[in-house]
Amino acid sequence: MAGQPASLTVNEDLLSLYEAAGRPVYRLYEPEGLSIVLGAGRKAEEDVIGAHARADGVEILRRRGGGGTVVLGPGQAVLALVTEVASPFNNIGYFRAINDWFRRALEPFGFAAIEHRGISDLAIGDRKILGTSLYRRRQLLFYQGSLLVDLDLALFDRYLLHPSRVPEYRGSRGHREFCTTLRRAGYAGTVSEVLEALQPVVEAGLAALR
Repeated sequence: MAGQPASLTVNEDLLSLYEAAGRPVYRLYEPEGLSIVLGAGRKAEEDVIGAHARADGVEILRRRGGGGTVVLGPGQAVLALVTEVASPFNNIGYFRAINDWFRRALEPFGFAAIEHRGISDLAIGDRKILGTSLYRRRQLLFYQGSLLVDLDLALFDRYLLHPSRVPEYRGSRGHREFCTTLRRAGYAGTVSEVLEALQPVVEAGLAALR
């Protein structure tokens, strides 16, 4: 039923694909439709405007890994990957290493000033453009990140309550004041072009990630 949280579904199949292949696996994509995705341990009644989700038929899903509840939809570039790394710890280091792939892929589009902010975000100035989550099981690392290319930020206000925990750099700002998109920052291209730029960077990064 729309508006009710489902079981783990978002890119969950990558864990099975990784175990079957015995090598790193990843997925780069633009979501085809809207969904609301709860982070591990988050509750729909605390994070989601359920009446709006039900009225619009927007499914509420859940993912492995921490981080806040997000809206996924067309206009985002999503990277999900599963790999083995050397350390069962060093999560911030792995966040930053993988997030750097986005920074490198976006530099040719004129985005040289993207910065790490908070624990695991990327931002243009003080406005977030990339949100991430991480699931760990010993040396197994399951990363998911969503880049705001040209998603309508009004969707955040429609479906998401103000989170109970926020990074310090957010302050008290609402969703649309806290986030931005590549389009708002001057990017005139498509999500597909961003995905094409990311693919070789991701493949090279996965081969070097330890």
